[in-house]
Formats: sequence, structure tokens, C-alpha cells
Amino acid sequence: MKKILIALAFVGLGTAANAQTTQIETPSKYCVATNSFWSNWYVQVGADMTLSAPYGAKKLSDNVFHQGKSFGVDLAVGKWFTPGLGLRLKAQWENGILDQHACACHPSWTANFDGVGEGADFGAIYGDVQFNLSNLFCGYNESRVWNFIVYPRAGFTRVFDANAYTPVLGGGIENTWKLGKVVGLYLDVAYNVTTQHWGRYLQVRDNDNAMCNTYVTAELGLQFNLGDNTWQKAVTLDAYNALAAASEEALAKLRAELDKERAENARLRAELAKQPKPAAAQPAKVEKVVAAAATSVFFDLNSTTINSKKDLINLEAVAAVAKETGAKVVVTGSADSQTGSSAWNQKLSEGRANAAKDELVRLGVNADNIEVKAVGGINEVSPYILNRRAVVELK
Repeated sequence: MKKILIALAFVGLGTAANAQTTQIETPSKYCVATNSFWSNWYVQVGADMTLSAPYGAKKLSDNVFHQGKSFGVDLAVGKWFTPGLGLRLKAQWENGILDQHACACHPSWTANFDGVGEGADFGAIYGDVQFNLSNLFCGYNESRVWNFIVYPRAGFTRVFDANAYTPVLGGGIENTWKLGKVVGLYLDVAYNVTTQHWGRYLQVRDNDNAMCNTYVTAELGLQFNLGDNTWQKAVTLDAYNALAAASEEALAKLRAELDKERAENARLRAELAKQPKPAAAQPAKVEKVVAAAATSVFFDLNSTTINSKKDLINLEAVAAVAKETGAKVVVTGSADSQTGSSAWNQKLSEGRANAAKDELVRLGVNADNIEVKAVGGINEVSPYILNRRAVVELK
């Protein structure tokens, strides 16, 4: 008897078009792949000059340069969650008393908040929401040297002379210059408003003039980038369409071949039924050979949920062949090695393999015929986000 060959060879990455739907919606220069939480951190260290409205001033411009000038140091830690949006926590220490004592020839340079000549000795903590306008309006460019950033802020200050806290609202403009992969230069100018004067004698000596205190800080310093501080361009729409078209064409040819073999199988059975059966003849055996087949289903970052209906359609095709031929199915889950720890990627790959297995069982494949493997973080496919998948193969 003729051997009846049922060949079904799915392309392993044929459905890569649906790898990360949230990251390939557009080929725009504004679209990047999601980074891990530990990427895009930085530390800033700088020195500043602060101009503060002195005691009794109606506005910031009232003799502020000579009577409200002090110096300080600044330390900040920040993270960019996208190329255009980040958060920063900043600490400022302004030692006006030190400035006054060190510059006896210019005692008026220190901020005179309390009306008795004491300096602007205060500390502050700010939380800034940063918007990188260069990336928001011009798109992310890894080689860009200068970035223009604006931010609103909220925080509080403690005036050491007055032994008092007061909340602060404000905003500022930051310019950064890239000096190297790790080090950069920044210039930051902020305008801040407190809810009350900082002088401890305010209620006694200036009760009628109780108003908001304002101060401007100009800061210059160095920025140190921690870990990976770049962004990967997302898969473009053109690449998506090309992969999708190639996948659909290959699957259509293989389905047509399967239909052709099924028709040939039916014809041979019909011919066999017409022929007389010898008395001692053994029943004819029909061999079914299943060629190794593979298809992939893809997942979003840190997800174990299949993210595309097209991937489910391909699983249906695999399930149909597995049920018809009784072939074994091997499901291998993986994660991308560029994000996450080894332990977390191993857990993700196990969850993704089990998610694909559960879907095959739902489609009618016997669970005992499914073998599950988890290989953790890998870097076998480019771009790296396509390694967030489960590969389904027929044995």
C-alpha cells in the first residue's frame, strides 16, 4: 500500500507579527519598546544659587538679589518611564548662615527672612513630574545631545532658624547635555512658592504682611545614568505586515497541501473498498507520518496571557492535526533575556508554556499528549521582544 503522508510544517516565527501588539501599532518615531523597571534611572549632583524674597518683600523683585542671595547643594534621583515622562525626587540644602559667616564683607548676600539679619538656612524635599519636550515633540533619538525638560513640583521645606516646616509648590525648566554614555551636564532653573513667610517673627513684627514667600533656584551639576539608559525602537508596521503576509501565505499553502492529502486518502480508501478481500489477507495498514511542525504564540512584557487572536487560530490548526493523528505536542515557553531577572524569566516562561497548553486542552488535545518545557530568558530572535513567546511543535 502506498504511504499516506500528512505533512504540516508551520513556520516557527510565522506569526511573529502579533508579538507585542502594544508596541507595533505604528512605525512612528515616537514609538519605543517597553523597558524594565530597573532601566533609565539617573542620579544628579549639583550646586545652586537661590534668590529669595526677603522679609517684608511684596514680590520677588524687591531688593532680592542683594538681600535674598544664598548658595546650596542638591542631590536628586530620577527615572524615565518613557522617553517623554519621568519622575524625580530632589533634596536641597541651603546654608545661608554659612554664607553669611564666610562673607562678612557682604552680609547682605544672605537671605534676610526673619528681619534680624539671619540667613536662609533651610532644607527642602521636592517631587518633580518631568516632561521631556525634545522627545515628546521631535521623537526619541538616542544620539541627541541636548534635551529640554519642564516640570511641575510639590514638596516641603524646613527652615532651621525658625524650626518650622512649610509646603512648597512650583515648577521649572531643565536642560541636559550628553557628555558620554554615563555622564551628562544639567542646568536647572526652578520657581517656588511657599504658603507662608519663613521668619519666626512674622506674626509679631509683620502680621499685616502675611503672604506667600517666593524663591528662585538656579542649579548646575552632573547627571550620572544608571544601567541601561536607552530605548529600543519598536517593531515597525511595515515589518509587521511583511511577517504577517509571509505567515498567512505559508499557512495557506500548507492547509491546501493537507486538503490535497486528505482527498488522496479518501480516494485510496474508496479503491481499496472495491477490491475483493482474500480470505487470509491481513488488514491493510495505513501509515500516517506527521512532519515536525512549529508555531509560536506571543505575550506582552511580564504577561502570561496570549495577546493575539491570530495566534489562537494557529493553535487551532495545530490542535486539529494533533487530534487527527494522535501526535505528541511539545510546548516550550520563553522570555526575553534583556528584561527581568533569571528567576523571574524562568517563572514567566513556565507560565507562558502552561497558557499555551491550557489553550490546546481547551481545543480538545489530550493533556497527556502535551509536553511542557520552560527555557527562561533567551535571545534567539531579533528584535528581542519576539522572545516573549511559547513555541508549539508536533512530534
